[in-house]
Formats: sequence, structure tokens, C-alpha cells
Amino acid sequence: MSTEKHTMRVIAGKHRRRLLKNVPSPMTRSTRDRVKETLFNMLTPVEVYSSCLDLFAGSGALGIEALSRGVEHAVFVESQPLAFGILKENIETLALSQQSERYRVDAVDYCRRVKKTFDLILLDPPYQSPYLEQTLEIICQKNMLAPQGLVAVLSTSQQAFAIPGCLITVKQRTMGVTMVTLLKGANT
Repeated sequence: MSTEKHTMRVIAGKHRRRLLKNVPSPMTRSTRDRVKETLFNMLTPVEVYSSCLDLFAGSGALGIEALSRGVEHAVFVESQPLAFGILKENIETLALSQQSERYRVDAVDYCRRVKKTFDLILLDPPYQSPYLEQTLEIICQKNMLAPQGLVAVLSTSQQAFAIPGCLITVKQRTMGVTMVTLLKGANT
């Protein structure tokens, strides 16, 4: 692995060990390999998810990991210009443009406008973000989660967040300051 400060890697699947650029900004934080590995172990088998939405995508590391592990198509949503540029570069470097869509918009605005459902929704907002609960509410209101789909939330273990009534917790793991929560539809 590179010792360069602003790189990380894909940890499994087709693009295993490939380096990704990271966003050198206080507005984003990279997801550590241990957290990614725990998340995707909780989601196994990943290939059952045909569509993935990576909200607050940053460099795209989570959605790219999902594609590498067998997800057919991913939508990346990131509003920060620097992060979006790095996300675009990472997708192009790994030749994932045909399997993905990228939107440089606010995650909440995207959720309000989208008319699709997703098998897997990845939420990794900045810690202490006021948008986490709002985004979960909109996911419920807009029926964005496909039947049998999952929402994976990465948050700080010190931040409790309200889960809307349409979702229930399936699994939860804490690694240091990061908590991974898997949610599914309450009626599935």
C-alpha cells in the first residue's frame, strides 16, 4: 500500500488492492479499512444487491467497494466540488463509468427528487451532521429502499440518531468512534 497521505485502497473483489485518491479536506473523512471490512462483512453476500446509492459519497470509497464486490450499478451523490472531482477521478481510474452515475448535488435534495428504489443505500455523512435523520426520513417518505433492501449508516458512536418508524435495526457494530448500523424496511 502506498504511504502517500491522501490514498486509500479497495479491500476486496474485482478491484482489490487498487488505490483510490482520498479527499484532503476537513469536510470529509476517509472510511478506514477496518470499518469498510466490517460493513461489507455485515452485508455479505454483497452481490445480491443490484443497485447501490452512496450518499455523502466523498471519494466514492464505499460505493466503489460495493461495485468491486459485485453490485451491478451504483449512484454516487456528493455536493463538495473537491470531493466530487476526486470521486470522478476514482471512478474513471477503475473504469467504472458504465456501472455508475455521479451527481454533484446535496444528498437531501437528491433524495427529495429521485424516483428510484435501491437495494443498498450507504449513508456516511460527516459526523455530527444534521442531515442524517432528515435523509433517513426522506428515504422512508419516498420509498427509496427496495423490498429486502438495506440502509447502512456510518456514524460516530457518540451520536445517537432517531430511526424513522418505517425502518428497523438489523445489526449494529462499533469500532472505536465509528458505529455501523444496518437498517431494513419495517414491513419486510
